Amino acid sequence: MTDFSPSPPPEILTAIERYRPYLSASELQRLLDSAAVPAPSAVRVNRLKSSNPAASLAEWAERYGWHISKIPFSDASCQVLAAQTPPGQTLEHRLGYYYIQDAASILPVSLFSPPQSRRLVLDMAASPGGKTTQLIDNNLDQDFVVANDSSASRLSALRTVVQMWGSANHMIANFAGERLGDWFPETFDCVLLDAPCSMESLRVSASHPPRPITADERGRLASRQLALLISAAKALKPGGELVYSTCTLAPEENEAVVSALLNLYPDAFQVDNFENRVPIASGLSSFEGQIFDASIKNSWRVWPHIFDTNGFFAVHLRKTAAIPANPLQPPSRPFIATGFTPASPKLTADLDAQISDLYGVSLIQNLAQSGLTLFQRAESLHLVPEAYLDHFASLPFHSLGMPFGKLFHGNIALSVDLINRFGDRFISNTWTIPAEWVASWLFGQDLRNLDFSNLRQGSIVQVRDEIGRNLGAGKLSTNRLRNLLPNRNLLR
Repeated sequence: MTDFSPSPPPEILTAIERYRPYLSASELQRLLDSAAVPAPSAVRVNRLKSSNPAASLAEWAERYGWHISKIPFSDASCQVLAAQTPPGQTLEHRLGYYYIQDAASILPVSLFSPPQSRRLVLDMAASPGGKTTQLIDNNLDQDFVVANDSSASRLSALRTVVQMWGSANHMIANFAGERLGDWFPETFDCVLLDAPCSMESLRVSASHPPRPITADERGRLASRQLALLISAAKALKPGGELVYSTCTLAPEENEAVVSALLNLYPDAFQVDNFENRVPIASGLSSFEGQIFDASIKNSWRVWPHIFDTNGFFAVHLRKTAAIPANPLQPPSRPFIATGFTPASPKLTADLDAQISDLYGVSLIQNLAQSGLTLFQRAESLHLVPEAYLDHFASLPFHSLGMPFGKLFHGNIALSVDLINRFGDRFISNTWTIPAEWVASWLFGQDLRNLDFSNLRQGSIVQVRDEIGRNLGAGKLSTNRLRNLLPNRNLLR
């Protein structure tokens, strides 16, 4: 924090000056004060790996010397105001037990209603994946989440984030978001559009240095944002929920874009008011002579000084009536072309018995209850979301579901992804690694000549440390545990 000037840089001061007529003198001063220092980071607990987020946060705060502050719109998150060990340097972070992000970016997904059943969810501009993992958490990986991003170069990093999180009920796709509404009209129960924006957060940031933003740039961004928002609106079912958000406070990219949608489709959307949940700053009713739809006041304009975050904007829309679409055929690649076919009932039952015998859990039955089906291609087994097969079975994907494992002479070797997600639940064939060997393991080394008693020779073993953290999988042969940690988990 000492790298930053105690006063905001000129680019931020110029941007703040636009809002002088819309803030009281005291609010303006608070904004100026907050703009001069970076926002504290926030951590959001992986609900797939923690049944008690508050307890997990308290445990990590004690272990790593964190001074934490609650986030009023997320009970699974906290801001880290000071730390002996920064959140980005812990083993829990490396293993996907929590995600690090700005607190304001946790807001958009928090606006969706609690799930009552399984849903189809679209994350229209998903990279880098933080909000995708929060969408996955919303229904504990029971919803089918389509994580789309128009940039092919971002897909590998997005896939890694989702893999580390432990999701199986998802698909990662690479399409222009503007097309999805006409390809899949009135299909999704929930749509998140965290739109590409100018990132005018009105706060200094090491990752996003301030820069001048022209009216022409804002205009070009707003045109694309509106096209994406119209597509999102078309893709949403009547009665469904749409959250539009940006990490900018420029009204041209926020209130003006949403107001344009409401003007295009009068009486088709309701802007929900969440003021009773937490004190907020309402959206602007006008800006520099432009008058916005009256319901825009129900949006959230998160000025940096309100929650000690970066600037952010979010609005929750509920679709109350159908809107016109121009149905078009999406790209097609039959799923059968992957070579995967449904695993036979006999094989499924046999695998369930093997896993129950080896690890003490009945895993396949629980996965089926989550809407996941086991498919086979030669010796490879894969979990495929039923919702994909029911609604998108010919749509090309970058990745889908989760590798389940491989068969070797009829015996199952579970995948590292499956161990990452479910290993905490295993009762047997788990090994607690002695503390003095943890570092070697995390550097990717095999372990030899240790006490591997009570473990099945030739099997995949789930490895834990002495405080119970899931350190992944190893394959046991005589006096040797071969390290199967993926590169993303290794210490560098």
